[in-house]
Amino acid sequence: MSSIFIGDRFVQEGYVESDVLSRGFAFGFGVFETIKFIHRRPCFFSEHIERLKLAASSAGLAVELEEVELWERAIQLFNTAKLDSGVFKIVILDRGEDRIEPVVFVRSAGLPDMGPPLKLLASSVVKASQAFTSRHKSTNYMESILEAGKAKANGFDDCVFANEYGFLTECSVANLFFVQGKTLCTPELACGLLDGIVRSKILSIAPSFGLEVVEGRFSWDDLLSADEVFITSSGVGPRPVESFVGPGQRKAIYEISFLKELRAAYLKLEEEEVNGAI
Repeated sequence: MSSIFIGDRFVQEGYVESDVLSRGFAFGFGVFETIKFIHRRPCFFSEHIERLKLAASSAGLAVELEEVELWERAIQLFNTAKLDSGVFKIVILDRGEDRIEPVVFVRSAGLPDMGPPLKLLASSVVKASQAFTSRHKSTNYMESILEAGKAKANGFDDCVFANEYGFLTECSVANLFFVQGKTLCTPELACGLLDGIVRSKILSIAPSFGLEVVEGRFSWDDLLSADEVFITSSGVGPRPVESFVGPGQRKAIYEISFLKELRAAYLKLEEEEVNGAI
């Protein structure tokens, strides 16, 4: 394993120890952030740290999170590994014996490109709109990973979830957007989904391209009748969707139109933010 920070301790070839009876080991009790870095600088770092603080506080994980200190630890990891770009994580896990502290490590080196358009499949699993795990990045992603695995086993790239009321939420590890005419739609947070960093950036950028933005409650039919669909995540940014198979094997094929400009504008925003970072 590569170098890591456990709290303020820099450990080369390090591993994280945990009490087997701790909530973190036994129940996946923890929260995390996945953060892209370019030019050895984290992207939208302040927003990620604020979201991590909110998740830790909501979970009752008593931990000090100093933004500047975490920034410096991340930079040291990038410099030690001689990595200019990639993705790193900050994980807060209840490891037992009062060991609740941030663990910082590089998840992957280099950045994947946008890749080919994705094929999505409706999941039969119902997401609970009020669940902590639906609204925060917890270390218990088992449901999402299982459903994404099922989709991939059937020739798809990812799955789409709906909540107990039948309203769309998100994909396994990404927020969901679709375009109908000149309207950009995305499920509202109350439906039970992550308040994504990239999601918020796209919502702020979209009006400059003549798109009306609507955060609302949408059904499978809304997604099936869309003109264009894309998903967003911190590691890759906006990605196009080629097709979607919904309940009853109903299928939709999508065009790629606004995403090209939206993605270019988003990547430019990343560069500007990193160049002006601390």
